[in-house]
Order: sequence, then C-alpha cells, then structure tokens
Amino acid sequence: MIRCGGATGDCQIVPETVVSGVPDGYPRRVRFPAPPEAPATLSYHDPRWIPNDPYGSFMASGIHGQRLFVSPALDLVIVHYASQIVSPVVPQVPLVQAFLKIGTHLRG
Repeated sequence: MIRCGGATGDCQIVPETVVSGVPDGYPRRVRFPAPPEAPATLSYHDPRWIPNDPYGSFMASGIHGQRLFVSPALDLVIVHYASQIVSPVVPQVPLVQAFLKIGTHLRG
C-alpha cells in the first residue's frame, strides 16, 4: 500500500500525503556515513531514510536491524526482519545495495 500511494485498486485507503515517498526537490543534506565533502549516499527526511538512488527508493529502519525498503520505480517492497544488537567493531552489512541488486535483477 505504501508503494501504491495508500490506494488499492480505485479505493484510497490511507491519504496519499501520509504514505508518500521522497518529496520532489528534497535537498540531500544528510551524509551518512561519509565526510562532509563526499556526495550524499543516504539522507533522512521525516521518518524515512533515502538512499538517493535513481529509483526514488526510501526505507524505514528499526533499532535492531529491521528494514522496510520501498522502491516505487522498481515496483519493489522488501521487509527485512532482524533482532540484532550491532557492535561498532562489526562491519555493517550493505543491505541497501543488496535490496537494489535484488530489484534491478527482478526487473531484468
């Protein structure tokens, strides 16, 4: 429902403004993790992480590794369940890149 703007078929279930994706023209101000001079690879707006990819993707992220990844242009929604405590000494798994590879592979 998030990917379809809050509608199913011809019926608007949730107002589109509640479930809209990345706002047009949103300035990419947050750079994580990167030095200030690097281009933004992951931005944050409202309760969404924005990977700044060409597909208009956005993601919600839980404290223990859960992810909800939505990519409207790839027609893709991925829910990643997790229950982990992330240690700063363990390298982060590149989940966003994995989600995008899945989506582009499925689209052909």
